[in-house]
Amino acid sequence: MIPLSRSVFWGPMAMVIMGGLMVATLLTLFFLPALYALLYRVPGREAEPRRIEPDEALMPALAAE
Repeated sequence: MIPLSRSVFWGPMAMVIMGGLMVATLLTLFFLPALYALLYRVPGREAEPRRIEPDEALMPALAAE
């Protein structure tokens, strides 16, 4: 788009496309991951990891030990 932006005819459209690509990239990198973390309540790094206990119905050999 940069070479096209020097054109008198296509220049304004090239500038709009470049601006849209920049805004879309910033939204994809910053806004959408933050929105995902808020909607699905993803814990932060300070959260303590949970220990997963083996289920007796799914793994009877491990539950017997």
